[in-house]
Amino acid sequence: MKKIPFFTDLIATGFFTGKMPFMPGTFGSLAAVPLGYAASFFAWPARAFMFLVLFFAGAFFSGRFERFYGSEDPGCVVIDEIAGLFLVYILFPFTPVYIVCGFIFFRIFDIIKPLPIRYLEGLPGGWGIMADDVGAALYACAACFMVKIFTEIL
Repeated sequence: MKKIPFFTDLIATGFFTGKMPFMPGTFGSLAAVPLGYAASFFAWPARAFMFLVLFFAGAFFSGRFERFYGSEDPGCVVIDEIAGLFLVYILFPFTPVYIVCGFIFFRIFDIIKPLPIRYLEGLPGGWGIMADDVGAALYACAACFMVKIFTEIL
């Protein structure tokens, strides 16, 4: 059996967090927390650039991983979860409220995949793997925005 190239495995599985025996998406999402913290020290253009690099690298490496194993969106590929939650973290202040709310909302929307997120999975290769998590991140951002409005009213 051929072995997947180390660097592809490293990136696609989120530094191997996706190889956890249970809940790989949740553990993979946790890898976005230190990235969000690091990004909080940079100005908005740098954070946007970081997200774009993460997104395009994720599309490339997850697509490669998918082709190598011949299965669609393997569960151990979590670079998409990392990029999705990272997007939430760069759009909101990196404070405990948004760290926790962003994580919970992102995981909920990533798991239930409301419309049109489910359709984004149908994009070819790594694009579908990454796009549905960006969709889940946008839903999570909308929910975090509601939290922001609600907490400002109180």
